[in-house]
Amino acid sequence: MEEKRPFGAYIRKKRLEAGLTQKELAGKLFVTESSVSKWERNLSYPDVSLVTSICRELGISEHEFFTACDDDQAHAQERQAAVWRRVKLGFRWFCLTGYGVALVVCPICDLALNHTLSWFWIVLPALALSFCVTSLPWLLKRNRLAVCLGAGTACLLLLLLACWRYAGGWWLLGGLAITAVSLALPWGWWAIWRFYGEHVLPLCVTLTSVWVFPLLAVIHLFTGGDWLFRAAFPLAAVGSAFLWAYFICLRYLPNPWLKAGGFTLITAAASPVFQALCRRLIPGTGNPWALDCLILTALLAVSFLLLVLGGIREFRRQQ
Repeated sequence: MEEKRPFGAYIRKKRLEAGLTQKELAGKLFVTESSVSKWERNLSYPDVSLVTSICRELGISEHEFFTACDDDQAHAQERQAAVWRRVKLGFRWFCLTGYGVALVVCPICDLALNHTLSWFWIVLPALALSFCVTSLPWLLKRNRLAVCLGAGTACLLLLLLACWRYAGGWWLLGGLAITAVSLALPWGWWAIWRFYGEHVLPLCVTLTSVWVFPLLAVIHLFTGGDWLFRAAFPLAAVGSAFLWAYFICLRYLPNPWLKAGGFTLITAAASPVFQALCRRLIPGTGNPWALDCLILTALLAVSFLLLVLGGIREFRRQQ
């Protein structure tokens, strides 16, 4: 914040920055030129009904008007917001331009190489699926998540059908089944967010913990083998336990430093646990103990530092 200056000097400064004479400003505000002159000489103050008009003409906020100084922090935030808007707009146009170029170039290349449209029918739903993720949300005003999920689901199914039509084979049924189970997770998240808004995070964690088991079962149904109960389910169960540990850390630790330290500590524990399970359950798994020890030591050191900083901050907060 700049040092507060007298009201009249501030109004004069902003008038000059706006490139206005006293007469021009008076004409825009429907007051006399002498009124503006008196404001700038601190002989009188504008009527409260003129505040909004004065701020508009001088390009200042009402807070700056009443404090008679520039709010540098607010201006910095406005500049950052403007930069972010330009970045978003640029990304939007970049994506749209890329889609347009691909829609022109890909069919031309397909026709030139194969004299017919063949693999382009795979590219088309793939581009549509990408569009649903990158560009469609910006074009919607309401129900963005539901519409994007629905459109993305349709594009993904069309992509599978296009791949099957181009490549042939009997894998389509398995691909559709695995895709259906995979899509159950984002649709389940959306249903929880839409209908059970009070407990979104724990319900989403519960759904994720349960969802991985039918996904593995469906994959096993079409691939076969003895890996499902011997390795996949035990590893999935341990992974779900660590997922809940992350959730408890996020939910109940009081400040970001402690949360980050807890996350790092859980990750440090997960690494040797999963390595040991993989060596026990999956034959032929390597045993890079030197690398494991190095990673574990680094994670433990970082978690200790974060937990100490979080503990100090929490201790100071409670004083």
